[in-house]
Amino acid sequence: MKKVAILSLALLPIFGVAQKAKVQTAWRSLNDYEATVKDGKPDIAYLNKAKEAIDLALANEETKNQGKTHAYKARISYAQYQYSLAQELKKLEATTPDKNERAMLAYGNAPLTDFEQANDELSKIQELDPKFMETIKEGLTKGTSMLGEDDLKFAMVAQQMKMESGNIASGKYKAKKYDEAADYFYKTGFMNTMLYKVKDTSNFYNACVSAAKAKNNAKIIEYNKKMIDGKIASPYNYESLFNANIAKGDSTTALEYLRKGRVAFPNDMGLLNNETNQFLAKGKQQEALTNLKAASEKDPNNALFYLVSGNIYDNMANPKDKATGKDLDKPANFDEMFKNAEDNYSKAVALKPANDLLYNSLYNLGAMYNNYGGYLQTKAQALTIAQIAKDKTLQPGLEAKSQEFYKKAIPHLEQALTVKPDDKATMGALRKLYLLTGNEAKAKEMNDKLKAGK
Repeated sequence: MKKVAILSLALLPIFGVAQKAKVQTAWRSLNDYEATVKDGKPDIAYLNKAKEAIDLALANEETKNQGKTHAYKARISYAQYQYSLAQELKKLEATTPDKNERAMLAYGNAPLTDFEQANDELSKIQELDPKFMETIKEGLTKGTSMLGEDDLKFAMVAQQMKMESGNIASGKYKAKKYDEAADYFYKTGFMNTMLYKVKDTSNFYNACVSAAKAKNNAKIIEYNKKMIDGKIASPYNYESLFNANIAKGDSTTALEYLRKGRVAFPNDMGLLNNETNQFLAKGKQQEALTNLKAASEKDPNNALFYLVSGNIYDNMANPKDKATGKDLDKPANFDEMFKNAEDNYSKAVALKPANDLLYNSLYNLGAMYNNYGGYLQTKAQALTIAQIAKDKTLQPGLEAKSQEFYKKAIPHLEQALTVKPDDKATMGALRKLYLLTGNEAKAKEMNDKLKAGK
C-alpha cells in the first residue's frame, strides 16, 4: 500500500511539469516557425507541432486558464491564418497581376477558421487575465519598449490582427459577402476599442451598412443597437432600426426607436420625415402638420412639404366617412382649413418643382376649387321653397359662388394638363368644368382630345 501511495505522489508533479512542458514546446516550435518565415521559407511542420502542443496544454486543468497559454494559442492560430492567406495569394498570382486587387481577393477568399480562433483568444485573455491584457494595451499606446520579448510579439500580433480584420472586412465586402463583411467590420471596431480604448465609429458604421447590404435583419438590428448602446450613434442607426423593426412586423419597437432618434437628433430630416409618415398613417394630422412645418422651415424650397401639408388641410376641410367615402359636414373652422390648404398648394406650385410634384400640386388645387364649387351648387339645389322665399338672394348667391370656384379651378387644371398632356383624368375634369361654366367650344375641344386618346 505504501508503495502505491509513494508512486501516486511521485507522478503528480511529473504530470504537472509535463503539461507546462507542452506550453514550452508550443513556444519553442512557434519561434522555430517564425524564424523560417523570416528566412522566407516557412516550414509548416513547426507550426503544426506548436498547434498540437498548445491544444494539449489548453485541455489541461493546470494550464488551460492561464493568459500566457491563450496568448500562445492566439499567436499560433494567427500564424496558421497567415499561412493560408499566403497560399491564397500564390494561387492568384497567375490570374490577377495587380498587387492590391490580388490582396483584396485573397482576403475575401481565405478560410477564416484560424483567424476566428485567434480573435476568440483575445477575448478569452481579457476575461481570464485582464491585468496581462492591460499591460499589452499600455505597451501599444505608450510604447512597446516597456514589453518583454514574448509580450511584444503578442502585442504585435494583436495589432496586426486589428489591421487584418479591417482588410478581411474590405475583402469580403468587395467579394459581395456582405454578411461576413458585417461581422469583420464589427470585429475590427471591437478590437480597436479593446486595444486602444477608442470608439471606432467608422468600422461599427461599416458593419451596419454591410448588414443592410446583406438584407440580414437580425444583424441590422444587432449592430445598429450596439452603436446606440455604445453612445456613438448617428441618425442612420435609429432610422435603420426603425425600418428593420417595421420589416419584421414590430411596429411598437420601431416607433420607440424613431421616438428616441427624434429626441437625440431633433433636426434630422430623415427621422422627421419617417415620423411624419407614421403620423399620417395613424391619422394624427395635427402632429404631421407640426413636423411638416418644421421640415419646411429647414428646407423652404422643398415643394413636397407644402403639397403634403396642403393635402392634409384639404382633407381636414372636407372630411369623409372612412367606411363609405361619403362627404361629412364641414368643420366649424372650414374657412381656415380651406385657406391653409390653398396657401400650401400655391406655395408648392410657385416653387415649380419636377413634373410629378408640379402636376399633383396643380391638380390638387384645381380639384379642391372644383369640389367646393360642386358643394356650393349642391347646397343651392337643396334649398327648400321656404328658404328661397325667406331670402331671395340665397340661391343666386350660392350659384354665383359656385361658378366663381369652378372658374378658379380651370387654369390650374389647364396648367396640370401641360405637365401631363395625355392625362385623361385632367381632360375629363376640364370638359365638365367647361360645360358647367358655359364654354361649349372648349368642352368640345376637350371631348375630341379624349376620343383621340382612346
